[in-house]
Amino acid sequence: MWKSLIAGTTTLAIAGTSLVYAQQAGRPLRQVLRALWLRQTGFGKMTGRLGVCPKEAAPAKKSAILLNTMPKSGSAYVSTSLATILELSHMQIGNRYALIDQIDPQDALTFSGGGFVSQNHLAPSLENLQILQHLGLKMVLHLRDPRQALLSWVHYLDWASGLSDPNEVLLYVTPRPPSGYFDFSLPRKIDWQIENYLPQVVAWAARWVDIADSETIPILITHQDDLRTDEKAFFDAILAFYRLSFDYTLPSPPRTMEATHFRRADPMEWIETFTPDQAARATTLIPVSLRIRFGWGDPAHSAAIAA
Repeated sequence: MWKSLIAGTTTLAIAGTSLVYAQQAGRPLRQVLRALWLRQTGFGKMTGRLGVCPKEAAPAKKSAILLNTMPKSGSAYVSTSLATILELSHMQIGNRYALIDQIDPQDALTFSGGGFVSQNHLAPSLENLQILQHLGLKMVLHLRDPRQALLSWVHYLDWASGLSDPNEVLLYVTPRPPSGYFDFSLPRKIDWQIENYLPQVVAWAARWVDIADSETIPILITHQDDLRTDEKAFFDAILAFYRLSFDYTLPSPPRTMEATHFRRADPMEWIETFTPDQAARATTLIPVSLRIRFGWGDPAHSAAIAA
């Protein structure tokens, strides 16, 4: 306490002396106070070395934008757009296993220094939370209706694997489809994914939403429908979350599978593709609380909204 009082007294003394000098030298009071602030905080020395005034600094170049996305929610499109808008590099801080992605501490430390957009499918594990909390990182949790995400996942696996069971891309997929999966009909593939993949992606989303609600770390929840209906407002919200504000033009990266894994972005495709039984089973696997909160209604309700 005494140290704080002494420091405060010293600061007041310096300020009082500065005011006297200001009156004698005819310097504007605002200029003197600004110089005093820069000297006390050390910010003036830092920006002086950079050759810029504090108000001219470009914080976007030192941003660390962490995206944690549900697979097939527009992940690559979002990360590519943000990297272009902010002129940042791409960096992955996890091991790239969908839904069970674990953060590498050293990569996270590098990322936290700024200059990167990192898009991952991070697991809601205690280890990941420990690293995020320790480094004080914010996170964008990007979601999509799990039923449509599942259908897009089925098509993505066909494309990424080349319909080949031994393809090494599948080493990063959990649960990995069984041998002969790519010979299945589309309805049979959907059945397999509803039984094996959907429970995992729903549990992943539910746990991350709980973490966001508990405010364990700062999390902004975004949704693929927001990206689809108002792209500018979608990116504005992410920039505001990271306290960035400047004029920019939407980059509109290529909407192709090769460039951004873009396929259709149709929120109602699953209703047209799933059988009634598949739609009912998939819907019952999603907790009512999530369905209400994010508008992931029953098939009939969703179709009525679309119409």
